[in-house]
Amino acid sequence: MLKTQLGKTDIMLSQFAIGCATFGNVYGNMETNIMNELISRAIENGLNYFDTSPYYGNKLSEINLGNALEGHARETFIVSTKVGRYGDDIFDFTESTILTSIDDSLKRLKLDYVDILLLHDIEFANIDVIINVALPALQKIKDSGKARYIGFSCYPIDLIQDVIDKTNIKIDVILSYAHYCMLNDSLYEMIPYLKSNNVGIINASPLCMGLLSTNPISEWHPAPLSMSSYIQEQSLLLNLRFDVKIEDYALNYVLYNTDIATTLVGIRTLDELENIISLLNEKQNFKEDIYVHIFNYLNKFHNIELD
Repeated sequence: MLKTQLGKTDIMLSQFAIGCATFGNVYGNMETNIMNELISRAIENGLNYFDTSPYYGNKLSEINLGNALEGHARETFIVSTKVGRYGDDIFDFTESTILTSIDDSLKRLKLDYVDILLLHDIEFANIDVIINVALPALQKIKDSGKARYIGFSCYPIDLIQDVIDKTNIKIDVILSYAHYCMLNDSLYEMIPYLKSNNVGIINASPLCMGLLSTNPISEWHPAPLSMSSYIQEQSLLLNLRFDVKIEDYALNYVLYNTDIATTLVGIRTLDELENIISLLNEKQNFKEDIYVHIFNYLNKFHNIELD
């Protein structure tokens, strides 16, 4: 399976990776045996990167991922976790909490180190705290060997460059979500800047938090009802008319940009995993006219930011 270098790190990632919010039952309950088999099948097929956070399921995601990875050789998988966010409205980017948080995460993950450690959703903190407190704390953790590489995640695109320009800490990687997908490709314009600064790019939410899907949209989704209702209606009509799912085209779309090392996808079932493997093995036929049709009806909301 094709692997891509993550920035200037020594990490090589599969084009798709597993977002483990699902392991925290964020999108409904998952059985332990499904999680264990999903991890084993992913590793066997070259999907080597798993992302989690203590925020997902109030630490449950880290616990379940740690249990599922147990017994697999450490060199066969890459793990990232996060610090700073611990609940819907619980944020703490102080040094003491960050240093304690990584130790607790490692215990739950049953690991001596994580490959990537990220500040989680930095837009909810004062930027001065991020620059002067949180990132230096991450550097301490990196220096200690508890994390190999460090960076941050956030939603606002402009904040990424703002932080990188202002900090003296080497940012190895950023995680951006819902900004490189069929509905919003704002991240594309920032890629040259990130490459020039040797920052690896992790893309997340290629389905725009489930909006580009034939499945029901979660009640918490930040899109306006008029937007979500229209897109879901058009996606269901696409399915009826052409017998294709928008989610398959949305997933295939992100594979065309080789400057993005990997795209995180939340997976709940073995069937979803097999579909991802099939996409990577180019076992599906994607038609240009279908792409044109999809882009035509998504264009109404192209690059609209979600609150």
